[in-house]
Amino acid sequence: MIAQSVEQVAVNHWVGGSSPSQGAIFFVSSYGDFMDTQTKKSKMGFWSLLSIVIGAQLGASIFLLPSQLAQYRTLGLCGWMIGGIGAILLTIVFSFLCTNTEKSGGPHIYARMFFGEKVGFFITWIFWCGAWACNPILIATAVNYLMSFVGDMSQTQKIICEIAMVFSLTYINLRGVKTTGIFEMILTTFKVLPLIIIPILAFQHINMENFKEITPVGMSPSETIIKAAILSFWGFVGLEGGTTPAGDVKNPKRNIPLAIVLGTTIVAVISLVNTFAIFGIISPAELENIGAPFAQIMVRLFGGSYDKVIGLITFIMCYGSLNAWVFFSGQIAKTAAAEKIFPKFFANMNKYDAPNAALWTAFIGTVTILFLQKSPLFEDKIGKFLDMSVLIYIVLYTVAVLCYFKFMITGKTKSIAKWVITSLAMVFCIFMIYKSDLVDFSAVVAILLLGLPVYIKHSRNTKSNRNSLQ
Repeated sequence: MIAQSVEQVAVNHWVGGSSPSQGAIFFVSSYGDFMDTQTKKSKMGFWSLLSIVIGAQLGASIFLLPSQLAQYRTLGLCGWMIGGIGAILLTIVFSFLCTNTEKSGGPHIYARMFFGEKVGFFITWIFWCGAWACNPILIATAVNYLMSFVGDMSQTQKIICEIAMVFSLTYINLRGVKTTGIFEMILTTFKVLPLIIIPILAFQHINMENFKEITPVGMSPSETIIKAAILSFWGFVGLEGGTTPAGDVKNPKRNIPLAIVLGTTIVAVISLVNTFAIFGIISPAELENIGAPFAQIMVRLFGGSYDKVIGLITFIMCYGSLNAWVFFSGQIAKTAAAEKIFPKFFANMNKYDAPNAALWTAFIGTVTILFLQKSPLFEDKIGKFLDMSVLIYIVLYTVAVLCYFKFMITGKTKSIAKWVITSLAMVFCIFMIYKSDLVDFSAVVAILLLGLPVYIKHSRNTKSNRNSLQ
């Protein structure tokens, strides 16, 4: 079986598409554009954006989450549903912001619109740092699973492979948003196919006896559902990513809301169906001790060993998720620089209209953390580091919900449905923050402090430029 390393366990805290036929049609029709080296700007269509949204969320976590939820027995599925509903509520709020405000481009743009430049900068800063700082966990997990396919690697070979992954995806993103979108759509098609086929085959062999144990021993139903909900939500981090490339999307007022809501719903359904199928084949008591549940499912259905197959599929899923996060890191800094939230350096574009400076800066940051991750100082703190990073995104989502509350108050919105949905999303965010470890807030504080020198310098330069124009 695939070894369950520290990185693999940690990735279930992380992020961890279109139908296959639609993906194939889009790929064939766009192949010429994919190979084209034209310098004119091209925009991302709906199917490419949908693939980016799905790719960011549907990573290695789906392979690890069933084992983690098994400790909560059958009510773990109920907690999962609450986490998924919370994620969908948040995407609906983001769709409200996108369609009802004059600008779009992510939670950082909304923060500046509704709460001013200072709040806008620091929300952008933690959003951007979060987009690339946790990529090494995803990368390490991808390489660990790849080794089950190609064999063991030395430490040097692993770091070379990890850097190659980041470099290759940075290069692809430097070719422009259309190329990035097409590449992500191809990966998403390959990722989704096995996650549709496996539960269909498994449903014929489900044993309902596996669902008789409702809660684990010594834990109340309410406590079980709460812990399972928090755990499952970690698989949806990145749900806001589809709002970041607003300026590079065709018909953003329509395509962005549709892509983020539909994409998150697809991820929720795929994850729930696969988890239910695994629970039905493997009893939760046994499942919680299995590091690679999908490999075990295939062994029980077909016999033989499927370590290599699952290893390759998981690597592709991680690679696709990493592509989405590399894309986000460039788009966040680019839109922030265009709005004069970030230094204009991040607005430097190449001939493919890709954010050259932003992508390379994120590349350097990711590689730096890759090396730090290998040091003894950080070796045993990877899981905690991811817990902190998830809280960063919860803070971002809370700010976005507050933005829409302010919009509804100032605009005197009368829609009861919008008030109810936004209120439920806020309750969910507060609940997640309340149940988080207070120590995890140190990550938010640390990132804010790191951004302080950049903010001071940027503010001085902006003030100096304004004075020179007077």
